[in-house]
Amino acid sequence: MITMIFATVILSVPAITVKHARQDAWISIGLAIVAGLFIARLVTSLGLRFPDRTIFEYPAEILGRWPGKLVGFLYIMWFLDINAGVIREYGEFLVTAFRMATPLIVFNLVAVAIAAYTVRNGLEVFTRANEIFFPLIMGLIIITSILVSRETDIQRLLPVADVDAMSIFKGAMVPLAWFGQIVAIALVIPYLSKPRESHQAAVTAVLVSGVIFMLVVSNAIAIFGPDLIDAMVFPGLNKYRMVNVANFLGRLEALAMTAWVTAGFVKISIFYWAAALGISQVLELKDYRPLVLPVGGVLMAMSILDHPSAIHLQHFVAQVFPFFALTFEAAIPLLLLLAALARGKGEKLG
Repeated sequence: MITMIFATVILSVPAITVKHARQDAWISIGLAIVAGLFIARLVTSLGLRFPDRTIFEYPAEILGRWPGKLVGFLYIMWFLDINAGVIREYGEFLVTAFRMATPLIVFNLVAVAIAAYTVRNGLEVFTRANEIFFPLIMGLIIITSILVSRETDIQRLLPVADVDAMSIFKGAMVPLAWFGQIVAIALVIPYLSKPRESHQAAVTAVLVSGVIFMLVVSNAIAIFGPDLIDAMVFPGLNKYRMVNVANFLGRLEALAMTAWVTAGFVKISIFYWAAALGISQVLELKDYRPLVLPVGGVLMAMSILDHPSAIHLQHFVAQVFPFFALTFEAAIPLLLLLAALARGKGEKLG
């Protein structure tokens, strides 16, 4: 879950947060972490009332068959749309940041094809793969951050609390929408041997992802200052381009790209699996695997058609995504939990 959250938050989100909160971006991120912990608690509290069902299934028990299936269908569309955006951002990152001549659709196709193979082999396969890749990803982030530390100037993080409260609040909205993606844990609770531990797992994922993001953003501000970051698309990548260690380890963005591409595949696979699983459960099919290829085709089409350009994608992330995402990450789970409590539905495990 940690990999899923920070896989894309460290790309374009830093620039959006800094645009609003400037050098106080770390305060915005701190607020987003606190709110994200409430979402983690909300989602796991709801899921633990129905430990043998996913978020596609228990709305029908809470609201009734057809209203519940409608909610499940909306979540399917949400996972598809979010994943299409992740795939598009993946392609735009490689094309824009590295000025490659390869068409965007090629990168999208490769991402979907690899994810389809992984998803078809089941949840356990990409869970095990994540266990292998996670130390690599964290190691690369730590090493590259240490190597660029000599370029930092702490004075660029001052003065503290220099912007108004509303700007800090606005700066918190986009990272909160990313931390809220912990709602995906509502899909894996039925597959856990110890469902009660899902709360701790969700809290840990939000905390660790939040701290990583805070360090990445603070580090970028200390290197560039808020004015330069505001003009960047991928500030987390740009800081590695300025470093040359002892004339033999330069262009650190290759290491950064390795970490992000690996994390990106994990996230794409999780959301891909979520959409295929959701369709099978809402339609009451026995197996999601026959749906893997059709879902892949839908994801490919949406990744190209949803956002006509990189500028459109950036506008969506900055202006629309927080409200769209938090509706499914917080508002609907809260309403479902209140309805379950009012109707006495589900059981209480912890």
